Amino acid sequence: MIRCENLTKIFGDSVVLDNVSFSVSKGEIFSIVGPSGTGKSVTLKHLVGLFRPTSGKVFLQDEEVSSASGKKLEKIRERFGYLFQGGALLGWLSVAENVALPLKELTRLKEDEINRQVMDALDAVGLKDAADLFPAEISGGMQKRAGLARAIVRKCDIVLYDEPTSGLDPVTAITINNLIKRINKERGITSIVVTHDLANALLFSDRIMMIKDSKVVINATPDEFVASANKDVQEFLDAQFITEESYKRMKVEYEKKQ
Repeated sequence: MIRCENLTKIFGDSVVLDNVSFSVSKGEIFSIVGPSGTGKSVTLKHLVGLFRPTSGKVFLQDEEVSSASGKKLEKIRERFGYLFQGGALLGWLSVAENVALPLKELTRLKEDEINRQVMDALDAVGLKDAADLFPAEISGGMQKRAGLARAIVRKCDIVLYDEPTSGLDPVTAITINNLIKRINKERGITSIVVTHDLANALLFSDRIMMIKDSKVVINATPDEFVASANKDVQEFLDAQFITEESYKRMKVEYEKKQ
């Protein structure tokens, strides 16, 4: 569904992405992990044409995103929802008004239909009762959920998540990750998740790609990721105190709760 071919991005003298290639199938939850500053968020921005590659190409099915512009790029972007790292809610608008923004700015729907779709999206993330509250009146986890509602309100089929659990406590982070998985399944959405939260990524992802020093280190299933003998992968696992045994225990506990 989404394909990157030899994606390279250079800012000045800095190579941020170096011949990065991967593909994401329809309906997958595909996580991108790695140390800070390795180009994870830059990769996301290439997928929706916010950045142009220095070289290489990005495709959404048969459409080349990396060369698209104008109306063609707008049409491609209609298929994407984007959950920004901080939620990116406007403080002077209510939760419902924040979620309604894409519909008001990008469609010609009537007010009653906008309201219906907004409430459907808020219901999907468990925030229907918070519709009239302002961002300052809700928790960080609720702000992330409101941002997710805004990302899916236009019935997109791909959602990009940039650090969806950043700044959240472990319990709230698990709630957000479970929500990503549930919405992915219920709505048939393809999800691409940039995250530092490797432990949870191992539990909810179909595949995980690690980037280090601007290059792809591994692109594998969670089981393959944990079992990898690659030195960089093992160092990354060690830094988060994850072993094959602890992963197996986490996986058993997680599956019991599903």
